[in-house]
Amino acid sequence: MGGGSMTTNQGAPGIGRIRRSLLGVLALGLLLGSGALPAAASSREALRAEMTKALQEYLSERRKVEMISGVSAFVSLKDGETGISAVAGTTRFFDSGERVTRRTLYEIGSNTKQMTAAVLLQLEAKGLLDIEQTVGDWLPQYKAWAHVSIRRLLNMTSGIPTYTEAPRFMDIQASRPNQHFTPEQLIAFAYPTRTNRLPTSTGWFYSNTNYILAGMIAEKASGRSMKQLYQSGIFDPLYMKDSYYEPRVLPESVIARMSSGYFNNPTCGEYDPDCSVPPLAPLVGKDMRRADVSWTGAAGGVVSTPRDLQRWVRGLFGGRVLPPKQLKEMLELVSTATGEPIRETTAEDPRGFGLGMAAVHVPGPGQLWFYEGMTLGYRAVYFYFPKDDLVVTAIANSQAPDGQDELPPLALRLYEIVKDRPAPDDGPEAPEDFD
Repeated sequence: MGGGSMTTNQGAPGIGRIRRSLLGVLALGLLLGSGALPAAASSREALRAEMTKALQEYLSERRKVEMISGVSAFVSLKDGETGISAVAGTTRFFDSGERVTRRTLYEIGSNTKQMTAAVLLQLEAKGLLDIEQTVGDWLPQYKAWAHVSIRRLLNMTSGIPTYTEAPRFMDIQASRPNQHFTPEQLIAFAYPTRTNRLPTSTGWFYSNTNYILAGMIAEKASGRSMKQLYQSGIFDPLYMKDSYYEPRVLPESVIARMSSGYFNNPTCGEYDPDCSVPPLAPLVGKDMRRADVSWTGAAGGVVSTPRDLQRWVRGLFGGRVLPPKQLKEMLELVSTATGEPIRETTAEDPRGFGLGMAAVHVPGPGQLWFYEGMTLGYRAVYFYFPKDDLVVTAIANSQAPDGQDELPPLALRLYEIVKDRPAPDDGPEAPEDFD
């Protein structure tokens, strides 16, 4: 979530920002390995204890700088047939709170974008739309963007500005975090008018506006809400029983299970990088758990757990979400350096973006799929290592300061603990597994 980074969005909202520093950590961590880590555990509880120790050390080292009190993780091996979870910490930073459990919920931010892209591709497979169709075909009211295809919305080559960095939007977010927004209102922050002229872009540019438009197109093409489309097309088929989406305020039954989430990233915005006062500074230290989630929408509004997030990753790459044609389309990459199509990431061009997907080339493992989603109070990251058939997911309850996000390195440490080792199974894929 400078030049050559996986994003141009430096402002605090930062849904799904993927940083250059993450890529450096990947390359360094995987080249050096982890010889100092303990030997493999042979039993479920011993391995869980080893993973939990890594989480506890992360909390101890990063608690103050990241304003973090709890972290949850899940690793899965062998096409998802085996896996194990680990948790550490509490649900609140400023008092003891409750202990984090496997069922504690978090916002997963722009990991939602992959699900939105999948919904569009499911509709394409049903013949209800074509991703080569344009904004003008489906949303003719946005004449300035009429030529932009659905594909370009999803792979971030549209040139459309991002509403989350608009100064007017950030001012409202800072002063009224419970403000409800419709998709049309969010788009208005980015849409060009005589009095609103955000810079456009060429090549690849990370814009949350793209996915608000995509969600509107999906609803118009299907005649159904995004909540219904996520539920019937993704959550139910993949047994994601701890995943939720609401277009407005989350229901109390969901909020009651969520960890608190803290904002700690007062930076200047993309469109005012030299500001004297960071626009979201009033939110520092605030618990964003009850904030209205409509500002994220189809760009980042899903609430979930690490285990459900890995179910999504396994389901997608296992061909249980999309037919082969649409899965191929989803994984077709453009270079984040040029915006041009590439077959795969390489040492020379190491960063790519598909339809809501991110990939990076790392010496040794080769191409990895990963994503880190952020909202104002949460971070959720996954890595999929195709050669190892291994997925690691980790979620934390804060947005850390720019350059201080150590959640991806934590996920990589878990990878080093479990790689090349059979992971004990947490149990059957059934509700009683969580009792």
